[in-house]
Amino acid sequence: MKNPLDILGKEGVKVQSLTVSDQHATLLITHQQQLIAKEGTAETNDNDDQATTTTTITSTYTDNNVGQDTSTITSLLKLTLQPFHKEILGSNPVISQEDIDKGQIPERNLLDHNPITSEEIISFLNKYTFELKSESGAEYSYHSASPNSNSADTTKQDESSGSISNAISKFGCFDVELISPASPYQISRAMPTLGHVLINETYHMYSTVVQPYIQSIIDSGSLSWINNVVEGKKEAERLLVNHEEFVINVDTKWRTHPPPLTTPRSEWYNHPSTSDLYCLGIVKDSSITCIRDLRGHHIPLLKAMVKEGLAAIKSTYGVQVENQIRIFVHYQPQFYHFHIHFTRLENEVGCSVERGHLVSDIIQNIEMDSQYYVKRMLTYKLKKGSPLENLIATHISNDEGESVSK
Repeated sequence: MKNPLDILGKEGVKVQSLTVSDQHATLLITHQQQLIAKEGTAETNDNDDQATTTTTITSTYTDNNVGQDTSTITSLLKLTLQPFHKEILGSNPVISQEDIDKGQIPERNLLDHNPITSEEIISFLNKYTFELKSESGAEYSYHSASPNSNSADTTKQDESSGSISNAISKFGCFDVELISPASPYQISRAMPTLGHVLINETYHMYSTVVQPYIQSIIDSGSLSWINNVVEGKKEAERLLVNHEEFVINVDTKWRTHPPPLTTPRSEWYNHPSTSDLYCLGIVKDSSITCIRDLRGHHIPLLKAMVKEGLAAIKSTYGVQVENQIRIFVHYQPQFYHFHIHFTRLENEVGCSVERGHLVSDIIQNIEMDSQYYVKRMLTYKLKKGSPLENLIATHISNDEGESVSK
């Protein structure tokens, strides 16, 4: 499994800021690897970067050396942070604030990489030790970052130079999510928000635009990490239920959960962090991609997930589940392999009205009509300029053009 420092140590690595707030930062990391063509195939010389990735932000280009080319590997580094980290981690933006304010599509208006600030960000991160907390497969891993013992002393000694990194005189620990390699879909999700639009998706729009988009993501192989989770190859330390049809895991969004790798499960019971409770149920049948695929024959599966999930939460954490747990589905979901969310009522992450669908409502809907989600128009919001929003906008424009011509 990759460590952030291994990637940051690559020759020619570049770091740019995607989004930065007082609580979170997402960084885009790029570096090159040599590919040597042999009998019409390409093999990598870098064992750390065996997965192939292409993105809308970076491109593949040919080296001057005969028989070799260089591909760009992209990664995302997501950090929780203290406000005093904000200045340096946001110092090399991909998109200008002016373009964000104007709602410009990010892929068309990328800022040039600034090598000086990139090096300052790398130097800042190199002052930390990254300890693996959990991993979900080839591209996802979760770490805790703590300052090296000499970081504070080094910073104090160098403050007089006046650079951004040296101005950071206080260091704190933070959580880190590493996605490497990162797919175009993952990078698009991490881009600065240029505003949102509300989509009224008919089933015709779903079948002609959204479903092919979902299939393209599945075909890209970017969801392979989910198979590692449902098969128990990854995140075993987070597993609460392993049913023949699904698994229930501690969600990685539950940041305050005691470290699953090192904390005995007996200490999870009545842990103070249960107010942030966040668990995830994932079906093993990969043919169910989202709420649109649900039919009447899935009712026993949904009821079993609810029953088993609540029982595991009560026995593991001591939470009274009868009136404390919200169980819902996202549409659009974060990934297209059907899953349901279990959260404590105090935890409102991800439950916005235009995205969340209570599982109890879903069950009632398909009990009344097995084809409910074939017939129903679903409303949700999308980021402006995201790949799916662009496809839907084109579809709507074409439909309007056809209507006018008629």
